[in-house]
Amino acid sequence: MFINRDFWPIGMIRKFSHTIRMKLFKLELVASLAGIATWAIVAGITLYILSNPASPFHHERPYVIGGFLVYLLCFLLVTRHHISLPFEPYTRYLLNIGQLLSAFWIHWIIPINYLPILTIIWVATLPHFVSFRSAFVLMLLTIFSWYAINEWHWEEDHSVFSAMLYGSFHLFAILTSYQTQRSEQATAEAERLNRELLATQHLLAEASKESERTRIARDLHDLLGHHLTALIINLQVAEHLTSGQAKEKVTQCHSLAKLLMSDVREAVSTLKQQHALNLSNAIEQIARQLPQLTIHTDIDEHIHIKDLDHAETVLRCIQESITNSLKHSKATELWVSIQQHPRQLTVNIRDNGLAPKQVNAGNGLKGMQERASLLGGKVQWSTQKGSFEINLSIPMHSLTEAGAFY
Repeated sequence: MFINRDFWPIGMIRKFSHTIRMKLFKLELVASLAGIATWAIVAGITLYILSNPASPFHHERPYVIGGFLVYLLCFLLVTRHHISLPFEPYTRYLLNIGQLLSAFWIHWIIPINYLPILTIIWVATLPHFVSFRSAFVLMLLTIFSWYAINEWHWEEDHSVFSAMLYGSFHLFAILTSYQTQRSEQATAEAERLNRELLATQHLLAEASKESERTRIARDLHDLLGHHLTALIINLQVAEHLTSGQAKEKVTQCHSLAKLLMSDVREAVSTLKQQHALNLSNAIEQIARQLPQLTIHTDIDEHIHIKDLDHAETVLRCIQESITNSLKHSKATELWVSIQQHPRQLTVNIRDNGLAPKQVNAGNGLKGMQERASLLGGKVQWSTQKGSFEINLSIPMHSLTEAGAFY
């Protein structure tokens, strides 16, 4: 019995992940536009106040404009995660710090009460850089520093009450931003499970087809072959017991029965031949779910993986590499090469991302190593100019012993 491609759990996860992904994309876009609009309102009101020649800070206007422009530039680069920046992720950390410092620069030049709105926008970007506990500590330090400037630089009264008021806004911004991040993580996990289910579904369908061929071949051999053998023996006996025209017909039937037996044997042999599991189709199923990542494949046409465990190991390594490229390298292209050599099967996977030079093996990479070791193989990884590369090798003898190649 073949597996239905519209198997309901896979369809549900696909629809769920697509729906959540679209909602999060719209939410991220709206949040970004809201940040820009808030910046524009704060900057516009401030510059309108400073445009009055009677204002004591009128002459500080060029410096304030520069501070607002630096703040906006840093905000745009920090929140545009699809833009690749040199020396990731350190560049984004510096931009995030630059955004905060530009807000403090503006506050140091002019004492306007609503300027803490700029730090509220900055706090909302922290979940992309630090943990919730670290963000909370940074928020407290920012509020303390901001109102320390109010108290000692501008000598304002009631700074404590203002700090408490704006502190609650900062806390709300952090909580909202972290909730959004958790939703993004849940969506990424749902998409990963969706990709694994699609690939596993394909492999199981291939294995199910192979099992069905084997069953049909066995039934043909055991049932039809048995009856044909009995028929041939009886026709051979009848050929000796008859004569004349009847014997000619019996002889003709005997010949046809033997020919039919030969055809059945050939059909059984054909059905029993193991067919290779198609990895290209499985990888294609994964690539369809990743519009943000282009996957290029180079698979040796002479490779014939027939064992489900070996095919699953190769496919799982490819899936984990895709997950790492999307999560850590921020890659847009991925190259997968599967080649068969005289003594081993090799899989090379590399991306065009910006991975760190030092990569600590997490559960994904350790899982790849464990899967490969079960087959007597090994996994190695490296980074070159930010590109993350994984090499999987499986000894040829382990595949041959398992009957995986012909």
